[in-house]
Parts: sequence; C-alpha cells; structure tokens
Amino acid sequence: MLLKINNYVLKVIKRAKISIKLTIVYAFMFSLVLLLLNASILYGVKYYLYNQANKQIEDIESIILNKITSQSQKLDLSNKEIFTDVPSKENISIRIIQKDGKIINSSEKFYYKLKEPQDDVKKSEDKEKRLEDKQGHLVYRNVKFEGEKYSTVYIQIVKDMRNEYDFMKILFGTMAVADFIGIIASIIIGYMVSKRMLKPIDYITKTAENISINNLKERIEVKGPEDELKRLANTFNKMIDRLQGAFNRQAQFVSDASHELRTPIAVIQGYANLLDRWGKNDRNALEKSIYGIKLEATDMANLIEKLLLLAKGDSGTVVIEKKEFWLNELIDEVVKESRIIEQNHIISSNKNDTVKIFADYKMIKQMLRIFIDNSIKFTPENGKIDISSEIQDKIVKITVSDTGIGIPKDEIENIFNRFYIVDKSRSKEKGGTGLGLSIAKWIIDMHQGTIDVKSEEYKGSKVTVTLNLDT
Repeated sequence: MLLKINNYVLKVIKRAKISIKLTIVYAFMFSLVLLLLNASILYGVKYYLYNQANKQIEDIESIILNKITSQSQKLDLSNKEIFTDVPSKENISIRIIQKDGKIINSSEKFYYKLKEPQDDVKKSEDKEKRLEDKQGHLVYRNVKFEGEKYSTVYIQIVKDMRNEYDFMKILFGTMAVADFIGIIASIIIGYMVSKRMLKPIDYITKTAENISINNLKERIEVKGPEDELKRLANTFNKMIDRLQGAFNRQAQFVSDASHELRTPIAVIQGYANLLDRWGKNDRNALEKSIYGIKLEATDMANLIEKLLLLAKGDSGTVVIEKKEFWLNELIDEVVKESRIIEQNHIISSNKNDTVKIFADYKMIKQMLRIFIDNSIKFTPENGKIDISSEIQDKIVKITVSDTGIGIPKDEIENIFNRFYIVDKSRSKEKGGTGLGLSIAKWIIDMHQGTIDVKSEEYKGSKVTVTLNLDT
C-alpha cells in the first residue's frame, strides 16, 4: 500500500509543472537543512546541560569528600550537617549507604531507586550514570569511600534533570512550530520565486506559438541580467532571424526563378504557335521556330542546372571533394580552353606563381570559368582578359581583370545577388541569367575565401579571390 502511494506521488510530481517541481525540491532541501540544524542545536543544548550537571556533581563530590577526609575523626556520616554545604537549588540529592545497602544518611526527598552500588562500581568506578525511566531523567554517581567506623561506604549523588528535560521539550516544540512555519513560508516563497524565474520561459513559449510562416517578425524582448534565460532568448531570436532569412531567400528565389523561366516558356510557346500557323507550309518559319525552341531549351537547361546547384548549396547537401593540386596548371588549362572557345578576345596569364592548394578542383575550375565568361560577355572584341595568381604569406590571390565596360560603383555590392543583372536588356542579349556570380561567390564561401571587386565604367573590372593555401 505504501509503495503504491509512493509511486502515485512520484507520477504526480513527474507530470507537474517545472515551477511545482522546483518548489518541491526547494522545500525539501530547506526542510533537510532545518532538520540537520535543529538536530545539531538540540544535541548541543542537551550535551551542554548534561555536561553542566556532571560538573555540579563533581563539585559536590569534591565538597563532601574534603569535608569527610578533613574531619574523619570527629564527623559522623549519619549527621545531616554533612550536606549543609550542598546548594539547595540545584535539584541534587545525596545518600550515603553501606556495602550491604543499609542507608547511613540521606538528604531530603531522596526517593530514587538506584541499582546496588557494588554493581555499578565494579563496572565503572567513580563514573556518572544516566537513568531515564519512570523515575524521570537523572544523572548520578557512586563514590566509594573507606572509613574507620563503617568500613566501606558509598556516597550516591543524584542530579534531577526534570527541569532541563522540560526545557528541552519546550525548545523542541518551539523549534517544531518554527520549522513548520518556515517550511510553509519556503513553499510559498519558493513557488513565487520559481514562477517569477520561469516567467521568461512562459513568454518564450507564447512567442514561439505566435510565430508562423506568415508571422516571422515577432521576437522575444530581452531584458534583465546576462543569465541563462537571456542567453536562451537571444539564441531563440537568432534562430528566428536565420529562419526568416532562409524563408525570405527561398521566397525570393522561387519568385525570381519563376520570373526567369516565364520568358523562355513564353518564347517557346510563341514559336509553337508560329509552327502551328505557318510551319506546315513555310520552310523558313519551321527552321526559325525549331532553332528558337532549341536555343530557349538550352538556356532553360542551363538555368535549371544552376538553380539546382544553388538549391543543393542552400540545403548543405553538396559534398566538397578537396584534394591537393597545382593552381598554376589549372589556370593554364582554363586559359587554354577559353582561347579555343573565344577567339575574339585576348586571354592571357601574365603572372602565374607555381603553387599547390588544397581545394575542390572542379569547383575552383567552375569559379574561374564564370569570371572569364563574365569578362568575355562584357568586354568588347579584341579586349584583354588576364588571369594571374600570386602567393602572399599563407594565402594565394587569384585575379581576373579585363578591359570591359565596367560596373557602376553603386551596383558592385549587388552583383553577387541571385538573378541580379546590372543592365537587364544588355545581359539578356548576352545570355546572362544573373546566377553565375552567385555560384562563384558560393564556391568561394565554401572554401572560406574572400572576394574583392574593383571596377570603373568604360575602363574595366578587376576581381580578386583570396584563398588559404591549407583550406
């Protein structure tokens, strides 16, 4: 039955609120401390009282023995004068008995029934004894004395501890009442304190419940000292900031992607209508429509491939396959391929330090192609495009410069945004989607690198990528 009650109480505590649990723990710890403190006080007081009683008995023993020994020839042990020097207010009684138990002398009101003196003395001579029974609480001592008249006698000194015991009971009762009041107060105060301490958590919970996809602007108002709850609130706010940023990027991404795909789809649909009307009989219309559809399909495939790459990057599913390779050899390879594809521009590599880097070979190559392709698109024919690499301490700088039309200063900070195009009409003519530089920036970020762009309109642009040699 007791076990069932215990299990039920434990289940109730487990289901209770944190504030209730904290209150129970606080009250239990407070009660335990009170119990230990009170036990220590009671033990200390009791020890002090009994110690004082023993000292009183020792003093009286010394007085009586001195009196007996100093007047051994004249003093009669049966004379009541032997007890005259004993303090009357100490609740001390004295009796002198023979070995056979015959009483020689006794102080008034000596009604205690003690053990035979020889039994006690044999076990512990001249030691105080404690007796707690129906007679009350006593401290007594048997003192053995050898006299001429009575041979061996025993002086029994008894201290009645009734007053001390009553004091202990009053003290215990007072402490019990004080403890009860203290425990009740600790429960009330503990509950109030725990509720106040956990109030921010309730606020965090309510705020979290109010946050949804349509309401990501709400934040927890952080006040008070720099404690764990404030750090929790700050962490929660930062998490919501990241969620809001990710959601905004996703929404913008979907919007931009839809916008970019709408144009080629509309073009393909237009060519399809042209085929439907004239393609059956008009050879030129047929070839023109087929060429246009193929071109737009290629652009769409290109766009979708880039979108998928960025989507994988955002989701963190892209695995970087790092390996050690010669950067100068990669640059030479990219320059050679670019010259084959594009023969209307001067593409060179004037300064190319011999250096090994630890990075993803395919990604770095894709990044270089993006920068060169971008320079080719916006550099007039016979313009110059140069790629160089330079070692500085533990970093390598890759620079792609051109003599193109440049970028307006107020546009430079936006060129790495997805689908951002400086001159939309001109970029469309060149086949731009506004994703290439975003992909290049993402590759650099994945390698913990940095990028710096300097450009002047009608004079050219210079892109500098900095990578650690041991990335």
